[in-house]
Amino acid sequence: MVFWFQRGMAFLPIFLVVWTYLTFMTSYIIAVSRGDVDPGFPYISDTGARRPESSIFGQMLNISAVAALACLYIRYKQVDGYLEKLEMTKFNIVNRLNKIGMFFSVLICLGISLVANFQETSVLYVHLVGAMLAFGLGTLYEFLQTYITYKMHPEVNGRRIFHARLAVCVVSLMAFVGGFIATSCTTTVNEAGDIKFHWKPGQPGYSAHLASTILEWVLAGSFLAYFFTFIRDFQQITIGTNTELHHETLYHDGVEQLHDEIEDGDIVA
Repeated sequence: MVFWFQRGMAFLPIFLVVWTYLTFMTSYIIAVSRGDVDPGFPYISDTGARRPESSIFGQMLNISAVAALACLYIRYKQVDGYLEKLEMTKFNIVNRLNKIGMFFSVLICLGISLVANFQETSVLYVHLVGAMLAFGLGTLYEFLQTYITYKMHPEVNGRRIFHARLAVCVVSLMAFVGGFIATSCTTTVNEAGDIKFHWKPGQPGYSAHLASTILEWVLAGSFLAYFFTFIRDFQQITIGTNTELHHETLYHDGVEQLHDEIEDGDIVA
């Protein structure tokens, strides 16, 4: 008996989403229990800014970056495979967008890795660049893939998956724009120039800060939810590799050199 998550490559987006949520929850629990952040909607990055949670957060999020790149590459190959099979001129725009999406995929996963390895307390600007690559390009990637889904209807997919992905895109866009506006209305550093981890109701900028953190969690959740829409698609694809040996040995001159060395006694058992 084959379970639904064992079909094709469906296990990969499931692993990515579950692992990433586990990453957020682990760093959150440790940070709150140590008193490093407030329990009420801290920034995701704040939960992984101090040791020891920063090491755990970074290592686990690096694994998420690798899993995300694998998912996005499989999506690229799946769309590319259907384009080759159908050979329809109307898919020329889809082919171009699919290649652009793969380029975005590399930058998105690079951004996730930057967020993981450059905490806001160490190199803030690099951390922010990583966040913009991950969330900004991630939102753009969602719309790009949704348009590809729309263009591949009805030959490849149904309309309901397009509507589902479009709904996730709208939530992501609203959260991204709203979070950007809310963040610009508050400050994340105190008078000493250090990152501000603790907030109290009534403080200047508290409402904007709270809105910003909530929208960041919503954005992260919607981004991961988009990967969930790949599960049924990935049930229909399997990725494999072929091994081709150019020579029977690793000697550049072929088998003759191996025989010569054996006869000369150069091979030590």
